[in-house]
Amino acid sequence: MFWEHLRDRFTREALTRSFQALRIRDYRRWSIAQLLSGTGGAASQIAMAWLVIELGGDGLALGAVTACMMLPTLILGPFIGGLVDRYSRRSVLLVTAVAQMLVAGALAALTFGGVLEIWMLAALSLAHGVAFAADNPARQLLVMDIVGRERMTSAVSMNEVIINGSRVLGPAIAGILLVVSDAAWCFVVNALVFIPSIVVLLSLRLRPVVPDDAAPDAAPALRVPGAWRFAVGTPAIRSTLLLAVCAAACYNIAVVIPLIVVDVFDGGGGTYGALAVAFGLGALPGAFFSATGPTMPRSSEVRGMAAAMAAAVVFSAVSWSLPMLFVGLAAVGAVVMWFIARANAYVMLTTPAPIRGRIMGLWAMALPGSTVVTGLLVGSLAEATDPRLAYAAVGIVTALTVAACWRALRSTD
Repeated sequence: MFWEHLRDRFTREALTRSFQALRIRDYRRWSIAQLLSGTGGAASQIAMAWLVIELGGDGLALGAVTACMMLPTLILGPFIGGLVDRYSRRSVLLVTAVAQMLVAGALAALTFGGVLEIWMLAALSLAHGVAFAADNPARQLLVMDIVGRERMTSAVSMNEVIINGSRVLGPAIAGILLVVSDAAWCFVVNALVFIPSIVVLLSLRLRPVVPDDAAPDAAPALRVPGAWRFAVGTPAIRSTLLLAVCAAACYNIAVVIPLIVVDVFDGGGGTYGALAVAFGLGALPGAFFSATGPTMPRSSEVRGMAAAMAAAVVFSAVSWSLPMLFVGLAAVGAVVMWFIARANAYVMLTTPAPIRGRIMGLWAMALPGSTVVTGLLVGSLAEATDPRLAYAAVGIVTALTVAACWRALRSTD
């Protein structure tokens, strides 16, 4: 049964289905714009981290600046998501694009002027974080407006490919600019790459949004007074959001893998960089193949990928050689990305349209917003004990969460 199901994922029809969102011209244009803006954002993050060190900051300062970007998503996710439910996704994204462009321009001006200080970096990172908190759910729901429900799974998977692509291109561009010029140019690039997004947003021809919740079986969901009550009161959604928090901890290899490289294998930056590449190379096929499944993701698939995610993390944590760790992290990248794409689509497609923005705000709180907390917990455990034990704990907690959510995710199939 399992092998037949796996074989079905690699048929010509399934592989064709994974790319069906790209048949829509507006989605192709939007994807290119998102790749550019994501690349600029990744380059900007590298530049900000570098400037914190250049300005005399330590690990605490670096963590604080990074946390400022994620805190608005963690704290305000569903509340800002309410704006996405109330207003046009296009309008929200135009505002957030302009806001992020202004933040990047301010960073460039302050850096060129030689007056930038760490507190300014933190303040502008916080401002960017507020814009990102609204941008995240609006961007995901705009994609549904562009491609429709039938192609949503493909679009979510393609989005994960774009995210990983930008995480490769952005640091590469930042590295070149930091060597040949100045960190300020990373912010200039980040400001400029929002222009294509704005142009595409203004020119999109969006299909009318058909209320998918008009079906009789969706009527009870429409009576739910708010996103919190719906999420907590719907076992499958609640369980998927909890597993998304686990996925965020599994995905955040920057917290513990550098410590494993140095303390366990006596390696350096090159070794960590190669492991990060292995993780990214695994993530790409994971994102592609996640789109080969049924148009409507099944909750049993979500729990199965979460279980595989836990196993891959534990395997990586107990690896006694670098080749094993390379294989383990590639596997983590593949199954985490597969889980994220399917779970994201599952939550989006099973949520009533009137509260979908707020539920996706909750999703953003779980992933990536929760990394503010999980990163601190895992990092503290690594410092107090052993980095391999800390990463193994992530896998074990994920496995326990899967076990606790098993029946809830089975009941909706």
